[in-house]
Amino acid sequence: MRIKIDSLSFRYQKNLPFVLDHVSTEIVEGSLTVLLGLNGCGKTTLIKLLAGLEKPTSGAVLYDDKDLAKIPIKDRSKIFAYVSQHVSVSNDIPVRLYLLYGTNNTLAFYQRPGKDEMDLVETTAERFHISHLLGKNLGQISGGELQIVLIACAIIQRTPIVLLDEPTSALDLKNQSLVLSALKEIALQEKKTIILSTHNPNHALFLESDVVLIHQGQIKGQGGANDLVTKENLKEIYGDRLCLSEDLPYKEISFT
Repeated sequence: MRIKIDSLSFRYQKNLPFVLDHVSTEIVEGSLTVLLGLNGCGKTTLIKLLAGLEKPTSGAVLYDDKDLAKIPIKDRSKIFAYVSQHVSVSNDIPVRLYLLYGTNNTLAFYQRPGKDEMDLVETTAERFHISHLLGKNLGQISGGELQIVLIACAIIQRTPIVLLDEPTSALDLKNQSLVLSALKEIALQEKKTIILSTHNPNHALFLESDVVLIHQGQIKGQGGANDLVTKENLKEIYGDRLCLSEDLPYKEISFT
């Protein structure tokens, strides 16, 4: 399913400046796309607009040429899954049951999850290295572990599109690697369209993703990470002190 962002503008109040100003781009079906930029540049707002949580001030978000505003809410859960940075969940829900909720969008009214849904929860938990959490309640796991559970639940929804706002913000270096590796594998093997935001240019390079470079509410560039994420292209956004690890007197710690 192709996503088209058509002259999209948004501001939270009439007396405030635009967070996004006449933004236009397309996201190719089956692609892994990273929204990259500084705090406050409009990444989270754009993902909220893609998820229909905010209404454009002007312009439109189109899914296969159909305006998102005209797609019934009950149908959206079969098109995209969304994970925000900040989620409030009930602490007494078991992790296994919470993940099982992710299958509800594919079940008929009054249909109960069956073996296929149970197996999907188990295999997805293994994929994200959280099988050991299945017997715990959400209130018994850490913030980083909860973030991984939320991402896994989005994958379990089996939607063609997944929208993730800062999916690694609460994760340690090891779990960043695990989650990003899983998302890269899913995008490649299952042809899902995955859109995620991050502050870290290295994530785009690691994922070998497409990149939408956002600065002050404008798209400053779009293309493959290896072509777009360069010191020359990023200096306008990240400043003149930006450098590569080869320019440093120490070796930067990362993952492979």
